[in-house]
Amino acid sequence: MKIMSLNGEWLYRIGNGAQSQITVPFSRLPVGRSECVRFFDISEKFDRVFLKFDGITYYAKVFLNGTEMGEMLPYCEYEFEITDIAKPQGNELKVILEDIDRAFGPSNGWENYGGIIRDVSLILRNQYYIKDVFFKSKLLHNFKSASIEVEVNADCPADAQFEISLLCDDKVVCSYRQAAGEVSAVTVNDIRLWSPDSPQLYTLEVRLLRGEVIDDAYECEVGFKDLSCDRHRFILNGRPLFLKGVCKHEMVADSGHCPSVSQMEADMQMIKDMGCNFVRLVHYPHNKKIIEIADRIGLMVSEEPGLWWSDTSIDEVREGAKEVLRRTILRDRNHVSVAFWLCFNECIFTERYLAESAAVCRQYDPTRMVSGANCMSDTETLHHYNKCGFDFYTMHPYAPTFERARKSIEMLYDKPLVFTEWGGNYLRDNPWLMTSFLENMKDNYMRNLDGSALAGAFFWYFAEVNEFNRGEPGCRDGVLCEGLVDPNRNPTKIYDAFCTGMKMFDRQFWLERAETFEDLSVYQCLKPIGETSCTELRETIERLMRDTSRIDVRNKKFVQGPILCAQTPLRDVPDIVRPKETLVFAGVGKAKKVSVIGLTSVANGYPLGGAYGETVCHMSIVYKNGHRQVVELKNGIHITTVFGLMGSSRIDPIAEQSHRFAMFGYDKNFERYVINRLDIDTEFDEEIQSVEFTLENEQYLPLVYGVLQKNN
Repeated sequence: MKIMSLNGEWLYRIGNGAQSQITVPFSRLPVGRSECVRFFDISEKFDRVFLKFDGITYYAKVFLNGTEMGEMLPYCEYEFEITDIAKPQGNELKVILEDIDRAFGPSNGWENYGGIIRDVSLILRNQYYIKDVFFKSKLLHNFKSASIEVEVNADCPADAQFEISLLCDDKVVCSYRQAAGEVSAVTVNDIRLWSPDSPQLYTLEVRLLRGEVIDDAYECEVGFKDLSCDRHRFILNGRPLFLKGVCKHEMVADSGHCPSVSQMEADMQMIKDMGCNFVRLVHYPHNKKIIEIADRIGLMVSEEPGLWWSDTSIDEVREGAKEVLRRTILRDRNHVSVAFWLCFNECIFTERYLAESAAVCRQYDPTRMVSGANCMSDTETLHHYNKCGFDFYTMHPYAPTFERARKSIEMLYDKPLVFTEWGGNYLRDNPWLMTSFLENMKDNYMRNLDGSALAGAFFWYFAEVNEFNRGEPGCRDGVLCEGLVDPNRNPTKIYDAFCTGMKMFDRQFWLERAETFEDLSVYQCLKPIGETSCTELRETIERLMRDTSRIDVRNKKFVQGPILCAQTPLRDVPDIVRPKETLVFAGVGKAKKVSVIGLTSVANGYPLGGAYGETVCHMSIVYKNGHRQVVELKNGIHITTVFGLMGSSRIDPIAEQSHRFAMFGYDKNFERYVINRLDIDTEFDEEIQSVEFTLENEQYLPLVYGVLQKNN
């Protein structure tokens, strides 16, 4: 394969006017209809020739030597085979652009720019070639290894093979072959994870072989990450992560959609240095080089198709957005920095578009989550997002106080909620209000209650852009002046407050392990019958903390409580052994050993309360044949307090027969918690039906994070 650039000087005219010259790529203010012409020769002989456009705005028709090759929608890649039309010399390439009168494309949400905004090239290929590659991975064994699949779409004979290699720091870590039309699952061990803190990249190489002849080769950078939802939170590589970011347009000053690579790099590094881990690329697909930069420096991104208060009941708008979304997913789905796809921005809900756009995302990339950037009512959001299968909620709570945001947090709580925009004119020139909003967001993230939570927030917006239809106070002299930096990247009054606020979110969950969670992979986890909720646990502990006769943890702020928030077989929220109730975990067969994780108490508990050695509760291992093995759990011998702080000092709660599993918390000044582990050998070589806990002393309130059993 060989790539020939067609960038450079083209003939250009507006309407039917006189021709002049213009340099492609270019991005200029809309002119209506324009025409770009380029003459080229093909000096080398190849089996097949393709014409590739990396992006135009907003609509184009392409002609080669008088033959129409096809149409193009904005921002995304198009490729046309011209093998039978191209000549060795004197080829005429004509592109007719429209940048005003299209239902899908131009927007009133920002200044529009028409043009051939990205690279144009010829691709010379052999008869057989690789069309597309999709790298998929699933992390295994507590993120120490991964199962990978590489789907290869190629124009090739049925007996062709693909040689697939994965390299890390130029060293091959995995290499194998698979037949055309097949997909092999291969395990890669000792992987290095990609995250904003450690953006480790691998190189994927794919070769198309007939025998030992290489017909074509493909190469891209990939990475290993796992981003998922756990109730209200996003979990990255097993750890809770608040998505803290900004919204970023592509334009730099008056550059339109043609910023230089150095400008893109400077923007992304500036955002990274501000303390962000996320960039929402608004509201259209950006140059693919920005995704490569995000991969490299460690910023997660989202992408969307170019909608802003668009009427998706109009066929041209709906189908255009879906097609741009599809092509963008195909272009960028191998990039590890892409966190999820956003199907729209600030559009009145039409269920047809929501459902169909979500289906497009899942068809072409089933590995990532899907949502949309939304400012409709909370009630509508709750209904439509669940009906159409979006993975998390979004909202744009523009208001002069945090109360509007709080209402969304309280209603949209059964899955993660992200403020895909916040700030705006209300926070402009108001550092104090910026700090107040960020403090409230952090509090709502850290509490993680079942009835309210926040998983991420993207400030509107990073760099100011031109806009001429709003007027003051939002726009000043044609500039939408709500950014952290001005169009030339000079910080505004709220810049420092935002950067300081981002650092607040870095102080989240800390964990001191007495034994590694990896050890738990050899266990089976028993399922609790009934589960304690975050809200229930929080309310219970807050009530007990008000009664200092029951618990001696005075002057302690309560933000999160003993909620684990770590990727383990255990529950984040421990179950409570309650008075007059039996806490039951269902068994999973025979076991040599049963392990209880928890055995702490939020009321009394050694050494903060209760008599040493007194019975707290009973644990029963119930076998299917009726045998019952009873263990008496005692204060100080098996059970301690859950708290690791008293007054101004740390304490070290020790149980004689249990051992420390972990010490963890959220604010080292106020919240430090203990988890114990007790291993019990089973007395009968029989299947376990259940493990049960009954409270014997109501002066205690024991917690159990999980019951595990080991078969060898």
